[in-house]
Amino acid sequence: MLKSILPCGLAMLAFGMAAMPAVAATENLIVNGTFDDFTTGWIGNYQIRSNDPVIDTGSYFFPGAGAFHMIYQNYTLTDTDLASLWDTGLSYTLSADLFGWHNQQDRGTLSVFFLDGEGDRITSSTLMSSTLYDGWWDTEITAGGKYYQSVSGLVPTDTMTLQFVISSTRIGGGTNNDGYIDNASFTMAELPAVPLPAGLPLLGSGLVVLAGLRGLRRRRS
Repeated sequence: MLKSILPCGLAMLAFGMAAMPAVAATENLIVNGTFDDFTTGWIGNYQIRSNDPVIDTGSYFFPGAGAFHMIYQNYTLTDTDLASLWDTGLSYTLSADLFGWHNQQDRGTLSVFFLDGEGDRITSSTLMSSTLYDGWWDTEITAGGKYYQSVSGLVPTDTMTLQFVISSTRIGGGTNNDGYIDNASFTMAELPAVPLPAGLPLLGSGLVVLAGLRGLRRRRS
């Protein structure tokens, strides 16, 4: 009896899990991640650049002079975000095009820091240009192509604020810091709710019947 019940129940369980609908992601939470508006979104000094190299989406983040450069912006989770985070949970995707100038090894990073209600860091995630390439950049860049990177994960349940940080470090000498970044993006999506699988009641009923049959056999013996 058990052999006939378990395969059926497990098959229905797998069907119920596979049928869970995908949930659409939020819009990009990073303001001016394309650096098409020089004055919007970011805290800190920076420049924009649009040639040498050229990227097909226009201007991009250019640190300028100096050995190290950093800018940032914060996003406070809304009541709707928090309700989803505490109810089903939230996944995230952090992405950007990260590149540099000719044969310079200067590197750029895009990070997200997950902060709790006290502003303390819970965890973080970072993209770095030198993860894929360390200098010798192309002179023409295609957004979402060779230099595109992304990372995904789960938003910690204690998160109240997201802090997005771009930093660039000069490695190869010269006057300028040439860790470039464009099309910075951070999206979140609700985790799909886990419904009661269709096969679970059947599996449970079968186990109850099996237990009853075993009890009857014991009484007869």
